[in-house]
Amino acid sequence: MSKVKYQFIENEDELRFKINTLDKVANEYLMKIEDLYMEDLFFMSVIDKSIKLIDTFLFALDRRNITILATLTRVQMDCVMRAFAGTMVSDSGDFCKAVLVENVPINKLKDTNNQKLTDKHLCEAVGKYLNLPVYDLYKKVCGFVHFSSASFHNIAKAGENCDMTMFISRENRKDDKQEFERLSLELANQFFFFGSLLIEELFASWLEQKKS
Repeated sequence: MSKVKYQFIENEDELRFKINTLDKVANEYLMKIEDLYMEDLFFMSVIDKSIKLIDTFLFALDRRNITILATLTRVQMDCVMRAFAGTMVSDSGDFCKAVLVENVPINKLKDTNNQKLTDKHLCEAVGKYLNLPVYDLYKKVCGFVHFSSASFHNIAKAGENCDMTMFISRENRKDDKQEFERLSLELANQFFFFGSLLIEELFASWLEQKKS
């Protein structure tokens, strides 16, 4: 059962502050590393990738750029999934060595039940751990990332007389301002949640495990 719970933050200023300080939270935990294990190197690499997303995410949040926000949220989820994979194998040290040193793709490795660590399998495992529909969320986010009919619906708008207007621009359609604000806030909450989960749950649990 996860200690980090998903709580939707409605205040955007508060949410921005929390996202912007994820790197400081990470540093507090990273400073607790003493003896260096292969798992530490793995977590350090994953956390570095995660916090490097922050500046671009906040810029995209200002612009209400859903494509970028969704892409970065998916990368954040990927970081969590790959960190969680280390809890699903028989030997986390060997797992981390295979990924970091031997350059083995994670989806080629197997868990304790001999299942390959595919994105779907990892999503479902994280979802079960959190008791949240993570795989459904992952598919929804991927809908913004990969080209699909959603890309067409973003530019096309039906008129009153069976006509259609097309809007292709760096900017969002002004008529859809509220919808883009809603989606932006939703993605920002997910980005923060998974960033916190990586640092304050998965990495923190590993640090505690080292003590035992």
